[in-house]
Amino acid sequence: MKFTRACLVAPRKFGFFEVDEEPGEGQVLLKIASCGLCKWELNFWDGNMKIGDYPMKLGHEFAGEVVKLGPGVKHLKVGDHVSAIPDGLNFGGFAQYRVTSEKECQLLAPGIDPVYALGEPQKCVMTVLRAAAAEVGDFGVVLGVGPMGLWCIQALAGKSLAGLIAIDLDDRKLAMAKQFGATHVINSKNEDARARIREITKGHMADFVIEGTGINAVFDAAQDYLRMGQGRLILMSSHHDSGEFDFRKAIELCAKIIVPHPNYSPDPWDDFRRTVLLINNGTFVTKPLVTHEFKLSEIEKAFDTLEHKPTDFIKGIVIPD
Repeated sequence: MKFTRACLVAPRKFGFFEVDEEPGEGQVLLKIASCGLCKWELNFWDGNMKIGDYPMKLGHEFAGEVVKLGPGVKHLKVGDHVSAIPDGLNFGGFAQYRVTSEKECQLLAPGIDPVYALGEPQKCVMTVLRAAAAEVGDFGVVLGVGPMGLWCIQALAGKSLAGLIAIDLDDRKLAMAKQFGATHVINSKNEDARARIREITKGHMADFVIEGTGINAVFDAAQDYLRMGQGRLILMSSHHDSGEFDFRKAIELCAKIIVPHPNYSPDPWDDFRRTVLLINNGTFVTKPLVTHEFKLSEIEKAFDTLEHKPTDFIKGIVIPD
């Protein structure tokens, strides 16, 4: 099958390549429905990181339709809609099609639109949630309610927590957090977040804080929201810049600092299985979070928008032309 793939050919420069690939043993050919834009991939966009040499395949948040089967495929058929994750750094989601192993795919339920079934970032959220280990009666804080933070709130919402507190600077995002199940919202531009958390929790403070801003100073300040004695500070974000962290606070609080990025998980494939269960039952909802859609031919514009986010940006996706 001949198709077009966008590859990074230099910092901030994409090229378009015609490739010819067929599924091999245990593989399927996916027609890509969409591929999400991920802040972490800005490291490749600006030359801060590389996967091998140029041209470089990017795009790891993809879903689509099975259009061809390779030999030995057991559980999928042509016409199935799937969400997929790449095995390792074999990306390539910014393309019209992608050869994908059956192992990398999870079947979507009827009625789930693959355009908005981005299981890979939600699999990362699943790893974060398992690391946070929320218990009945906990007070939880989600600090920064971009797409990852909003997915966390969707999954944590319910009656078992004593309180689920969302913190951000954007009232529109906070309104979405409230809609998805946050019990309290705090605009830290207008309120003293620490004092407000103390008030909400009646002095107990947060049992866990999920940091989703990617801003070093905010991660440091998040310690102020934790309770004394083994409160959990969860580093969800991918931080693009280096910075400082005041461990004196963590030592005083006897805090647990957890970095649940993909290699933290003892079984990422099981995390992905669990993730797609939550997509299929409607717990994880993505379409309301997608504020920007781009054609594959507009991929440079897409990354420039991701790098210089407009005020209304929450989640962007690339849809093949």
